[in-house]
Amino acid sequence: MADGWGADPSAELTPSEALWPWPDPPERITQQLELIAAEEAGEEEEGEEGEETELVDPDTGEVFAGKVPRPWNLAELENPLQRIVLGWLDDVVMWHNHSYAWQEEQIIPACWQYHQGLALDLAALAFGRIDAYETATAAYVGRWHSDWDDFQRRMITALGDGGRDCRRGEHKHPAKYTADAVRELITKRRAAAAS
Repeated sequence: MADGWGADPSAELTPSEALWPWPDPPERITQQLELIAAEEAGEEEEGEEGEETELVDPDTGEVFAGKVPRPWNLAELENPLQRIVLGWLDDVVMWHNHSYAWQEEQIIPACWQYHQGLALDLAALAFGRIDAYETATAAYVGRWHSDWDDFQRRMITALGDGGRDCRRGEHKHPAKYTADAVRELITKRRAAAAS
């Protein structure tokens, strides 16, 4: 057709160019997920046998004192695991921007790590996708796409007009002065209450 409506937009792309595969988590993240699964299985078995299984941190060789850190809780992680998770999430951002970001406001900016709320939300979304796609049925995949849609709305709202600068590689925190003022006031209030 002369008007172009009959053209196949993917005819110029190979499937590997058009459809990027989900970035598999590095082995260290997979180990952490296996430790969490072992911890949860151990809690179920503990009631039956009363024998506790010791789980060892692969990075330090020490037995976990409490719960095994969840990799989606970025603030709870220590290096090198935090660095590995953040690196993998960079891959997830590139995958997301290729696969889903068809409008400028849908692009996750490269400075996502400097937006704590965005980083925490992204981690939950990425690990939630692992769960959704590893189930025996596709029932949870649709739910993950709803979660993705919610993530997009929250990201667009959180970044606001400043998100345009961030998406263009010029990270700015336009509300920083206000956040600093609130933090200063609360710190003073706490100091006054303590005395």
